[in-house]
Amino acid sequence: MNIVTEGITLRAIEQDDMQLLKSLINDPDIENMVVGWSFPVSNHQQINWINNLSNDTRNVRYIIDVQNIGSVGLASLTEIDFKNQTAIINIKLRKESSIRQQGIGYKTICMLIDYGFDQLNLQCIVATILDYNTASQRLFDKCGFVFEGRLRNRVYKNGTYHDLLSYSILRSEVNGNERNRK
Repeated sequence: MNIVTEGITLRAIEQDDMQLLKSLINDPDIENMVVGWSFPVSNHQQINWINNLSNDTRNVRYIIDVQNIGSVGLASLTEIDFKNQTAIINIKLRKESSIRQQGIGYKTICMLIDYGFDQLNLQCIVATILDYNTASQRLFDKCGFVFEGRLRNRVYKNGTYHDLLSYSILRSEVNGNERNRK
């Protein structure tokens, strides 16, 4: 199911998205701002990953399409736990200035929150953010996420260990489609 609102569509990943996905994972600036890490990804590896998505029942991943711009990133709910009704939210946007600071990240996160609570029956959505990624901290705070704590020295980047900040939003903190947004 595509998720559509306010000029943004979250849609299934297609093989045509290979170059966008490969650029997001291979970009050192983007890699430096996200929790995970990866080896360089080739065209062949990226196509294999895309082809295996249909076998994945614990993660939903979407390409972010913006009206009059095109595909700008990847958004997902991962490690979905249907028993405990939890998931981790993730977002990666291309780094061009024409994409940043336009509310795309904010709207995308709100769309995933609605989908997670209204369609997947989740109770809690979690975000983990590197301690130095202040832009993401502000974004998730604006979306209504609550800072829960600091996990010390959890992520190794560029020769240094960094703290991981844990944020979450509960279904009870959301009133219908209206968020407790700042």
